[in-house]
Amino acid sequence: MRNPIRPRIAARILLCCSILSFTLPFAYGADKADKQEIVTRARQSYYSLRNRGLVEFTTSVQPNWRLVLKEQLASDPANAEKALTMLNGIHFLVSLGPDGAVKITHREDVAPVNEQAAEGFKQIFSGMEQAMSGFFDSWSPFMLTSPFPQATGEYSLEEVGDQYNLSYKEGNAAIATAMSRKDLVISEIKVDSPEFKSVVKPQFSKSAEGFLLSGYEATYQGAGGGATVQLNVRIENQPVSGLQLPHKLNLDGSYQGTPFQMELMFSGYRVKKR
Repeated sequence: MRNPIRPRIAARILLCCSILSFTLPFAYGADKADKQEIVTRARQSYYSLRNRGLVEFTTSVQPNWRLVLKEQLASDPANAEKALTMLNGIHFLVSLGPDGAVKITHREDVAPVNEQAAEGFKQIFSGMEQAMSGFFDSWSPFMLTSPFPQATGEYSLEEVGDQYNLSYKEGNAAIATAMSRKDLVISEIKVDSPEFKSVVKPQFSKSAEGFLLSGYEATYQGAGGGATVQLNVRIENQPVSGLQLPHKLNLDGSYQGTPFQMELMFSGYRVKKR
């Protein structure tokens, strides 16, 4: 029998997953009182799960494998359907701990039938771990803690037209954030480091408890002319134990010109609060 989890399929799944593994650093230091007041207001304008008592959670994550394998379903439907049966038998659990670290575990309904299938599964597990860790690294500053430095930190804050430009350092990375003067909504974050350069344009929805991250567009460029990634992420949130947590994650974009699409569903949350 032909192995439905062929290396080409596994590699595509890994590509779709691994593009999320980028982080946004943030810094701390000291500044003037008037600028501290602006940054304090900015921090208070955004939703924070920690401020609302979240300690940790676990959730099941189900990828839409049919979307990932849409090209294989069109070109080789019989084997793609066999692959889908095996892939849908993989169950992922994501745990976010009190320290903000994310752990991904999995179980399979059916063990791989041969060494080639086992290698394909290994790539899938690795890709999902990168995807979830990378997504929550990007999500956490906006939803778990704050996308701004401490108000008493070291930074530069300037008024340019109808926006504020906030800039600071985190290790060897330079961070530049643009936000509106009117309502302090972030329009762009640039990160320039020896490892990569990125431009992230977040989108938010308004709530009584602050701005909720609803998605972002991003461009990543590896150092020295490395890999280029274009990414568009859309997030649907859901109320869980009085908290706003991810329900569905859609992403599409390209890696070195190769397009990709992926969809993840979050369910079965178990939440611990203070």
